Amino acid sequence: MDIGSVKRKLTDCYIAYMNYLCNSKGINMTQFDKQKLIEIILYILNKTKGLDYYHMFKIIYFANSAHLAKYGFPMVSDEFCALPDGPVPSILYDCIKGDAHCDKELKDMLEKTVSKGADDAYYMLEAKRNADSDYLSKADIEALDHSIAENGNLPYGVLRAKSHGEEWSRAYKQPGRKVMSIVGIAKDAMASEDMIEYIKENLAIEAALT
Repeated sequence: MDIGSVKRKLTDCYIAYMNYLCNSKGINMTQFDKQKLIEIILYILNKTKGLDYYHMFKIIYFANSAHLAKYGFPMVSDEFCALPDGPVPSILYDCIKGDAHCDKELKDMLEKTVSKGADDAYYMLEAKRNADSDYLSKADIEALDHSIAENGNLPYGVLRAKSHGEEWSRAYKQPGRKVMSIVGIAKDAMASEDMIEYIKENLAIEAALT
């Protein structure tokens, strides 16, 4: 077996393992949710002049965490899973890696707006157009700019360690799906006690209405 075949086999095994850790999504994103996520991705890619998806996921995670801790609701509607290398937005991750059971609509939207690198640079992403700022609030942009500045150039190992917070650890150790809780993410982002209670109340109301 040649080196290329071995690398492909290892990649397939890794993807299968990630699918096991983070499958059977528990949320449905609306059309607006998906479009906003696309615009967030484009904003990041334009700001950074292109980025690998590992850094992309972590920039989104930390921006979302800061937004949640400050305003009491998340910036994106995707749910985050605790994978070995840190939190990932699970629906987006499935679409980028081309999972057979991914959200086909979001995948099509990504293919129209984001280009992926070829061969060994498959993990690199570039924007095909500018972000539509109508989908991004001032609070969104503030959180994104701060996360890009803090995390965009961090070495892989440093960013990995930074993303392994208490909520990541709790979710990663639990059996079955490794979904991170909104309350736990907010706590890791140093949300105040009053904000934590506010988030819990909103989650209870949302659960009662569904």
